[in-house]
Amino acid sequence: MAPPKENVSLLFKLYCLTVMTLVAATYTVALRYTRTTETVLYFSTTAVCITEVIKLFLSLGILAKETGSPGRLLTSLKENVLGSPKELLKLSVPSLVYAIQNNMAFLALSNLDAAVYQVTYQLKIPCTALCTVLMLNRSLSKLQWFSVFMLCGGVTLVQWKPAQATKVQMEQSPLIGFGAIAIAVLCSGFAGVYFEKVLKSSDTSLWVRNIQLYLSGIVVTLVGVYMSDGVNVMEKGFFYGYTRYVWFVICKYLIAFYLQFYFFLLQAGARGVGDQLGEHMGQRHH
Repeated sequence: MAPPKENVSLLFKLYCLTVMTLVAATYTVALRYTRTTETVLYFSTTAVCITEVIKLFLSLGILAKETGSPGRLLTSLKENVLGSPKELLKLSVPSLVYAIQNNMAFLALSNLDAAVYQVTYQLKIPCTALCTVLMLNRSLSKLQWFSVFMLCGGVTLVQWKPAQATKVQMEQSPLIGFGAIAIAVLCSGFAGVYFEKVLKSSDTSLWVRNIQLYLSGIVVTLVGVYMSDGVNVMEKGFFYGYTRYVWFVICKYLIAFYLQFYFFLLQAGARGVGDQLGEHMGQRHH
């Protein structure tokens, strides 16, 4: 009976990867659409904040399933969240960096075509590799370094003659767009590896760490809303300019989050969940 089980697992892995790829691609196109063609533009800082809230509730739900009862869930939250202010402070570092990364993604897609953004953003892979070497003291083989430089070269060639921009209803600045991508790439690499390092520093549950991360993230993003769009949000409302396309961009996390969760479970038998998360967290639009 073993072979059928392996086949099912392989098929499910392929399904997860396919759906995550499609979600990522449609997300980028939809986000670009909402930032360039809508006549009433929403506040991107509020969208970043809402995604943190969604992921917090998803993590609470998964932790509740993991603990098995409301009593054990509350005990775990009291011990690891309310009773661990130092851990919350520790996770506030990647929360801040991820908040910057996500806001830079909105800024970049407001100034660059989706295809240009998608290709250029893959520079997060060599950035993550470099952070892994520097922060986790890992070593990469010559083939891995060669692959990293080949990726950088490929991105450079793509930008050598960029595609003609599509029609938009707002002014764009490629310089601002590429600058935003550069910041997002650096943030993605650093925050992903930092979070992996925190995970491996103790045996605390992955979902407890996620809750700590998202609680800090909500505070950070709310501060960002206040500092960047506070006056306009107070005047026009938190959900000003939200359309079904904006909600699609936000709720895309519902699909990607659960698919990554089950994908991690499938991989946990062969490798540690921390390793898996470290590989994928650097790729998230958190």
